[in-house]
Amino acid sequence: MDMATRDLESDVRCIALTGRLDAPGADHIDTAFTAAAVASGGAVLVDLSGVSFIASMGIRLLIAGARGLHAKGGQMVLFGAQPLVYTVLDQAALDQIIPLAGTQQEALERLAA
Repeated sequence: MDMATRDLESDVRCIALTGRLDAPGADHIDTAFTAAAVASGGAVLVDLSGVSFIASMGIRLLIAGARGLHAKGGQMVLFGAQPLVYTVLDQAALDQIIPLAGTQQEALERLAA
């Protein structure tokens, strides 16, 4: 599991994940992901377009990051999930905790709403 962070316009941080977000993958990026997401204290987009698989530990990582960010007054939106990953997130009803969007533009619009 790899992670890249970049700042977009309007103080929005984008975290791009690549690889398998299973137990080993989540463990590999746990500290870095949490630090990148929560430390921003603002708006964070998580690009899942490079994630080929997600398991419960990956979902836990996303929820923990979103909750930590929310506690600081920020918001997280996930976008770009491939069909298999989207199906898992949908079945877990993750959108009840973290908004899901199809594209980066849609994710930015969710933040603005």
